Amino acid sequence: MLTQLSRLALDADGRYATAEELQFLKDYLQTADQRARAYKTVRDNEAFLLEDLHSQVKNSDGSSLFKGTKDVSNFFKRDQKHILRVASAAMLFNDLDFLREGLLLWHRTIIKAFGVERPAQVACQVWPNVMGKYLPTDEYKLMSPVVGLIRAILG
Repeated sequence: MLTQLSRLALDADGRYATAEELQFLKDYLQTADQRARAYKTVRDNEAFLLEDLHSQVKNSDGSSLFKGTKDVSNFFKRDQKHILRVASAAMLFNDLDFLREGLLLWHRTIIKAFGVERPAQVACQVWPNVMGKYLPTDEYKLMSPVVGLIRAILG
């Protein structure tokens, strides 16, 4: 939404926005309460979500958390926490462009440079299950496009 508002401010400079140009704002306002609840749910359960994610990744492919003999779990946990926080903000503001351009493309470059793509790929497979456990269905529907974008870029 923030990206769309910025774009609208530029596009409608010196004139009133049309009804079509304002439709995204009406759509957002209809889901604002649900988005705030989903954001609060993720925020309040962050530690559980991340621990569950780490556990499932470890159980699914424990070797992915090692680069040679070095355990990269701490880096994985740090990165996933950052992704979760930015993803939650992207869901709250309904701004996938912010998530894609502000974090995911950069993060994909970093994990490739360090050769740690595998933990991110496994995490991408596990994210939907973990989010589905903690978010009620109506809130998960709002987070689903965010999880899908994470999977598409990092998975």
